[in-house]
Amino acid sequence: MIRSGFWVLIVSIAIVVFAGCSDENGETPTDDIGVDASADIGQQDANGESGPDADADADADIDSDTDTGNGEEGRPSGEVAEVVMGDALDVDEARADAAREAFEELDKSDLEEGFSPAELYEVFNEFALTHFGVANQPLVEEFTGDVLDFKPDGEWTHISKNSASVAFETTLPVRGMIEYGTDEEALDESTEESERYFFNQLHHLSDLEAETTYYYRLVARGDDGETIISHTRSFTTEDGSDWTAVPGDLDGPPYRLDDSSTTYYLTEDLSAPRTALVVEGTDITVDLNGHTVIYGDDELGGVDENDAEESASGIWGRTGELSDIRIVNGQLSEGHVGNQSTSNGGLNPIYLSGVDDIEIAGVSMDYHAAQIHALFLRYPGGRVHLHHNRFTDRGFEILDRHGSGGGRPLRIIASDPDEGEMDDFELNHNLVARTRQNGLMRAPLMRNNEVFVDSWSTNSFAMQSFSREGFDAGTMSENKIFLTGYNAYGFGWAHQGYFVEGNLVQMEGVSSDDRRYYEDWGEMDAMAAFRITNYGSGGQPREDLTYRDNVVIGRARGEGIMRGTMFYTDESIENTTFERNFVHVGAADDVAIEATPVVGQGVYANRDDHLPAYYVDNRLVSNVANVRFGDDYGRGDRHTFVDTTFVRHGDHPDYHTFVFDAGFDSNRHQVINPTFEGGASYDDVWWRRTSVFSYYSVGWSLDISGEADASVVINDVDGEEVFSGELDEDGELSVPLIALTIRPAEWEPGTDGFEVQERFSHQEIEHTPHEVIVGGESETVEMDERTAIEF
Repeated sequence: MIRSGFWVLIVSIAIVVFAGCSDENGETPTDDIGVDASADIGQQDANGESGPDADADADADIDSDTDTGNGEEGRPSGEVAEVVMGDALDVDEARADAAREAFEELDKSDLEEGFSPAELYEVFNEFALTHFGVANQPLVEEFTGDVLDFKPDGEWTHISKNSASVAFETTLPVRGMIEYGTDEEALDESTEESERYFFNQLHHLSDLEAETTYYYRLVARGDDGETIISHTRSFTTEDGSDWTAVPGDLDGPPYRLDDSSTTYYLTEDLSAPRTALVVEGTDITVDLNGHTVIYGDDELGGVDENDAEESASGIWGRTGELSDIRIVNGQLSEGHVGNQSTSNGGLNPIYLSGVDDIEIAGVSMDYHAAQIHALFLRYPGGRVHLHHNRFTDRGFEILDRHGSGGGRPLRIIASDPDEGEMDDFELNHNLVARTRQNGLMRAPLMRNNEVFVDSWSTNSFAMQSFSREGFDAGTMSENKIFLTGYNAYGFGWAHQGYFVEGNLVQMEGVSSDDRRYYEDWGEMDAMAAFRITNYGSGGQPREDLTYRDNVVIGRARGEGIMRGTMFYTDESIENTTFERNFVHVGAADDVAIEATPVVGQGVYANRDDHLPAYYVDNRLVSNVANVRFGDDYGRGDRHTFVDTTFVRHGDHPDYHTFVFDAGFDSNRHQVINPTFEGGASYDDVWWRRTSVFSYYSVGWSLDISGEADASVVINDVDGEEVFSGELDEDGELSVPLIALTIRPAEWEPGTDGFEVQERFSHQEIEHTPHEVIVGGESETVEMDERTAIEF
C-alpha cells in the first residue's frame, strides 16, 4: 500500500483534529489543531398578477365571499382573523426573460446622459418580481415554510397627531397594506399596497384627525393569492397641544429645531433647495407626522457636510452636545436629479454627527444621487436603534467604490468600544428595497432586516459587521438577503466573535458585462452568500466565525460565478465553522459552470500551517458541483466536511461532486461520514485545472465503547499509529478514521509538480482495515462506513 497520512477528530460537543493528511510526497505532518463545533387565472394587471379582477384596484382585490375558513387555524401567531383569495403573481418564462433582458441592458453610459430614478427602479422592481420569492423559486420555502402568518414580534406602530406609521412582518413575502377608518364596521380607507412582495412592511397613514379613534387591520397577500387579514385593532391620535409645529412660526428652510425636550411635528409637506431641518437641541423628537420632506431640490454646485446651509439633507445635526434624538413617522425624499454627494456626506436624507442616543424608526428614505449614504451617522454614542425603516435607492452612479463605498443606505463611522465591550447599536426590521452597492453595517446586532442588492460595482455587501482585532463582531440573524448584479455578497467577514445564524440568501445571476462599473481585473457577474478573505500573503487574524442554520439558494447564468461560501484558510484563520446550513446553488442554463455551494479558498503562502475550516452537518445541492477546491480567487487547504449530505440535482452535462480548480495544488481536504444522493459520489472528481499534488481523503467515525478510561491505540493498514488516547468516564469514544485518499491518476510519490492532464481519472489509496487496541484487547475493523464496536 502507498502510505498516506491520517486525520482524526472526536465528534461530541467539540471536534478536535490530532493530525493532518499527507503532503504532496505522502508524508504526514504532526500539527495539533482544535475547533469548537458546538455550538384562479385571468387578466394580468400592471404587475403581471392574475385573478378574476386583476385590473381592479387594490381594495377590490380582496373578496370576503371567498373566505377559506378560520384564519387562525394552523397559524401560530393567533393574529389572523380571515383568509381570503386575491390575485396571484403570474410569471411565465417570457415575462421573466424580458425582465432579465431589460435589467441586464441597463448601461451607465446611457444613464449618465440623463435618467429617471423612477424608471430605473421600475426596471429593477420588475426583475425582482419575476425572479425573487417563492413563486419564482419554491426552494425559498426551505427557509420560510409554507404557512403564511404574521410575526407578532415584527409589528410596530407610532401614533402621532394627524398620522400613524404601522409596520409588520410576515413569515412569507407579501404585498401588504393597511385598511383603516373611524367606523370599526367599515374600514373604507387603505394605504397603497407595496409594489412587490416583502417580508417587512412599513405603511404611513396620513391626513388623520387629532384626538380621534381609528380602527385598522393588516392585509398581507402572498404571491399565490392567499391573503391573510388581521384582527381589527385601534388607536387614538394624539392631542399634540404641547408640541411645536413645523413650519409654524419658524423661519426656513432650513428650519432650526433648537428647543430641548421638545417634540416637533410637521403640519405640511416641505421642500428645501438644500437642507430642510436642522436639529440643534437635546431630547428632541422630530415627528414627520406622515408628511414628505423633499431635500436637495435645486441643482447644487457642491455640498459641505460641515455646514447646514451648505449641505443638502432632509435632517441635519452636528454639534458636540446633541443627544437623545428621535426621528419618526414620515418620508424623506431627494429632489433634483443629477446632484452628487461625497464619501464624507453632505447630501443625505439624514446626517447626524457627534450625536448620542439615537432612535430612527418608521422613516421612508428615497434617494438617487451619485455616491450617496442615505442615513449617515458620524461618531454616534450611547444607544443607537434603527428599526422599521425603509430605504429605496433609485440611483446608479458610483464615483468611488472603495472604502465606505459608492452607495449605501447606512453608513456609521464610530470609535472603537471600550475593551471587552460592544457598541449598543441595533438594526432590526429595516427594509432596503434596493441598494446599488452596500447595505447595512456596523451594529453588533442586526436582525430581521431585508436587503435587496442590485450591484453596480465590485464588493457590494448586503451586511457588514463591525470588525476590529480584539472586539467581537456580534450576531446577524433572521435577515433576508437578495442578491443580483455585478459583484454582490450576502455577509462580509470579521476579526472575531461573529455569528451568522438563521438567515436567508437568494442569489440570481445576470450578465452585466462592462455596462456597469467594470474593472479590467478581478471578477464580474459574481456573487456569494458568505465570504471570508485574507489579502496578500495573509496573516490577518480571524477567529470564531460561525455560520449556522442558514438557507442559501442561487441560480447562475452565462459566464457568471456563484458561490454559496467562499472561505479562506490561513494560519491566522481559526475556528471557522459552517454548520447545519442548506445550500442549493446551481446553473440555470447549460453555459454556467462555476456555480457551487462551497468553494474552498485560501492564502497561498504558509500553506503548511493553514488551520482547517469546518463544514458540519450541511446539505449541499447542485447540478454543477457540490464542492470546488480552489478557484481563480483563492486556493486553500484543509477544508473539512463532517456529516455532510452531497446531493446531485438535475442532469447538467458537466456535473461532478468534487472539482479542483485554479491551476494550483489544493490538498489536505477531508470528507468524514458523508451521505451522497441523486448520483453524487465520494469518487466523482474533476481535476479541472489543478496540480498533480491535489488530493482529498474520505473517512468514517468509529464509535468505541468499553471500560471507562481504558487506553485506545489505532493503527492503519500499514501499521502506522493514527490515534492514541483513552475512553471517557462513560467508556465511550468516537474517532473518525481516514479510509482512503483520492489523488490524480498521474500522481506518484516523489513526482515533480505538473498540471493534471487525465482530468477525470483518479487513484484510491486505502488506509483500512484498522487495528483497534482497547485495554490490550485487539480487533480489526474495515472502515467503509460508520462503525460501532464494543470491548
